[in-house]
Amino acid sequence: MQRKMLIPGVILLVLLLLCAIGCQPTEVVTPKEDNTGKNSKDSRDSIELRFTTVVSTLHPNFKSWEKYADEVFNRTDGKVKIVLYPTGTLNDPMDTYNAVKNGLADIGCAPVGYSASIMPLNKLYGDALMGIPNATEAAGIWTESFKNMPELQKELEDVHVLFLSSTAPLIIGTSKKEISKMEDLKGLVMRFPPGLEPLAKAWGASPVNMPIGDIYIGLEKGTMNGFFGGEEMLETMRLAELTEYVTDVSMVYGFNWTGMNLKVWESLPPDVQQVFNELSEWGQEITIEGFDESGYQSRQFALSQGTKFLEIEEDELQKIYNASIPVFEQITAELEGKGLPANKVLSEVEKINSQYLSQK
Repeated sequence: MQRKMLIPGVILLVLLLLCAIGCQPTEVVTPKEDNTGKNSKDSRDSIELRFTTVVSTLHPNFKSWEKYADEVFNRTDGKVKIVLYPTGTLNDPMDTYNAVKNGLADIGCAPVGYSASIMPLNKLYGDALMGIPNATEAAGIWTESFKNMPELQKELEDVHVLFLSSTAPLIIGTSKKEISKMEDLKGLVMRFPPGLEPLAKAWGASPVNMPIGDIYIGLEKGTMNGFFGGEEMLETMRLAELTEYVTDVSMVYGFNWTGMNLKVWESLPPDVQQVFNELSEWGQEITIEGFDESGYQSRQFALSQGTKFLEIEEDELQKIYNASIPVFEQITAELEGKGLPANKVLSEVEKINSQYLSQK
């Protein structure tokens, strides 16, 4: 009888011991270093960063940033995973800078023009550049000035800048009239980027204020004759379907910043920060490649629609530049009136313009 009572007691004791063992806290395992000195991969050590973009998944730049994310992942031995968000999926594209600044996104890339009120000096720099032949040189010029001018740095001080980039210069697109000299623009109703309407007037055109999404309808209805904007609009907005002529004037560049939330940057281990620093030039390079590829695709689409691409003779181009200078001087004066050191920025741009234009 005693043996029968003892057996249940022993079973109960064993169960209690097993429960006690199972309820002990799980030990946190610190990744061990392998024989190369690198930490072994462990999901509990991983860092996930949200990268907000202003383009769709089909845009060449999205493909470029996928390559960037893969390279960061590989160079950090899988420690850092960058998750890309197409335009509008994480934040309003126009509010990308604030999204990164406030931590809604960890990394972001967007045009300076989307934050013109925050970055007026950097926008002035890109708008006033003239005669730079391609996006790579424009980005290199801006990057060098940015490193040496605290006035430009201050406008992006709320994020950690990873790298800067640029599009090719904006183009003139017209529905019916060929533009071979500035006088050809006289009287044409044109859509210019916000803030550059005075430039249209200086060229003799009549600026029309309309959302970028309404350009196609305006051309289709004949209420406007053309636009001054990015080349990729020819394909992404199907403007080539209604644009008979495209003219390159080699001025006004679309500057883009790529940056990280400051707190996120400061929280990264030094070895991870080093990876991002080492990828700065390459990141700029592949971003520009994305812009260039988008431009190429747009040109090919435009050619398939019968669009003709024109170049203006140098002496006629110089007339456009000369007419444009007072516009940027006026913008500079207005910024100076707000207490911003715009004269210093414009002086730097004019020096660069002079160097490039003298080579032509």
